[in-house]
Amino acid sequence: MKKYIGTKQIEAEPMTLGEAHDRGFLQVKRVFEDGERDNDGYHVKYQDGYESWSPKDVFEKAYQVAETHIDRLCIEKKDLAEKFEKCSAFVRSDKFREVVKDDIQAFLLVLQRELMGRYNQVLDYRLFEKSFYMEHMSFGMAIEALKFGLAIRRKGWNGKGLFVVKQIPAHITEEIIPKMQSLPQSAKDIIMSRENKVIDYTSQMLIINPDGRADSWVPSVSDVFAEDWEIVL
Repeated sequence: MKKYIGTKQIEAEPMTLGEAHDRGFLQVKRVFEDGERDNDGYHVKYQDGYESWSPKDVFEKAYQVAETHIDRLCIEKKDLAEKFEKCSAFVRSDKFREVVKDDIQAFLLVLQRELMGRYNQVLDYRLFEKSFYMEHMSFGMAIEALKFGLAIRRKGWNGKGLFVVKQIPAHITEEIIPKMQSLPQSAKDIIMSRENKVIDYTSQMLIINPDGRADSWVPSVSDVFAEDWEIVL
């Protein structure tokens, strides 16, 4: 027989076996032994409207509370953590390259583990919300923050107060170009002599200094491989 995994959404509330019996949620009427009526369990309502009763231990092995977004994040994180541990244990084991001989497939599995770890990190940030800011990010995560419009910096930078932003793309028309302070007159004259009198600022990165000076920024090799990127709040 094949293995299957099922998922379904239900509604439930705590209810003793005796209460479930009296309200007609058991399939058959029964005579209780001493104390049996007080057995803990849950009244369960399924999506098709069917209602039943489940013993407490059976129910809690199968279902978790998903009432709020925090509940759902916790479920997601728990499920991810179990998969991450299994993947990590396999990748670290001596069997890894014996089983996965192809270099590309081996790399993809290592990459999967890395992304699962980052995914778990993101869930932590979401759970802590504003009481916990994003730090210890890889450069890849920092780039995504830049794309989103956030300011970033490295914790290890000696210069305090520095931060990097992605310049917002802008379409500068001929009405604005003559008034621009950031262009020398020679550049303005050249642009204004053309048929297409526009400037399009594309994806550039700026590093802002504490004194307000903004310089063009290109990451170094150490920046690319660093794991101490953080979002500036």
